[in-house]
Amino acid sequence: MKLIIAILHQEDEPLAVEDLNKKGFFVTKLATTGGFFKNHNVTLLIGTQDHLVSDAITILHKDAGKRQEPRYYPQPSASGPTVLRRHLPFPWKRKQETAPFLFLI
Repeated sequence: MKLIIAILHQEDEPLAVEDLNKKGFFVTKLATTGGFFKNHNVTLLIGTQDHLVSDAITILHKDAGKRQEPRYYPQPSASGPTVLRRHLPFPWKRKQETAPFLFLI
């Protein structure tokens, strides 16, 4: 038996849990906070047999971390201090979010 501890974004949790349940994995969900994503996290505890670990990890990588979010960067201004200009199409970039953090025990 193995225990997978998966820390992922709260937004990724519903799809990940649904797909894990469809494949026969039972999941315990814990609402957590911390520095991994600097946002709302969810920790999933997944107990599984040794030969099914790779299947669970594949599902987690498929369902979590695929979202892209705009990130705003300061734009220097000639007339004053640096400001964030959210109304302009630039300077923002879409940043690919990271895959879930996984621990295998």
